[in-house]
Amino acid sequence: MSNEIFIILSENQISVSVFDKEKDKSIYEKIYKIENNLSDNIKLEDNLNGVLKEQIINIEKKINYSVNKINLILCDPNNLKIEISTKKSYDLKQIQKDQIQYLIQDLKQQILTSNKDLKILHIIIENYIIDGNKIHEIPLQINCKNLIIEARFICVKKNLADFFYRIFKNYQIKLNSIICGNYALSLNENDKSNPLEGGLKVVNGENMKEVYILPKKPAKLGFFEKMFHLFS
Repeated sequence: MSNEIFIILSENQISVSVFDKEKDKSIYEKIYKIENNLSDNIKLEDNLNGVLKEQIINIEKKINYSVNKINLILCDPNNLKIEISTKKSYDLKQIQKDQIQYLIQDLKQQILTSNKDLKILHIIIENYIIDGNKIHEIPLQINCKNLIIEARFICVKKNLADFFYRIFKNYQIKLNSIICGNYALSLNENDKSNPLEGGLKVVNGENMKEVYILPKKPAKLGFFEKMFHLFS
């Protein structure tokens, strides 16, 4: 199935888009103009339920199969950005993959331990600093004295994320991902007002700075194995 389905939530509208990856174009779109859409959860839930009840049927007619997963792009100015860094001494030894994995995992745990009310949406590695020099690529097999990793975590309130998961679950739909709208817009090359282009890049794993966290369960790929598409 080559379609990605998106619902984009903002303060003044809810839009539904279906993107055909094989044809590389949007094949369906519906926009609902709604004022103060994010002002309270009761109104938001009513709005979302109305859209889902109507649009699931329409989308299934368009794509000829049942909708079982949707990506949500949340254009909410209250999404949180946390910048954090960590440092490790290497004593001129080589940097190894598992060490970078551990450092990023440690940063993630620091964020979650200090902010139990947050859910992490995106982890972006801004810089690696090796002995004072900034580099943007993953520094494997490099001998150095010190390594610093500078990261940006984009988060949302956990109760809000749970609220969305519950609504979609009521329709037997998996909420495949929650994407920060501002982050998606930052990845756009063309339309700077519509986050759909950037949302597709997030879903497709095209931002080489973003760490994609896989579930901790037995599988061929382990935790962080797809990090930056280098460890697969």
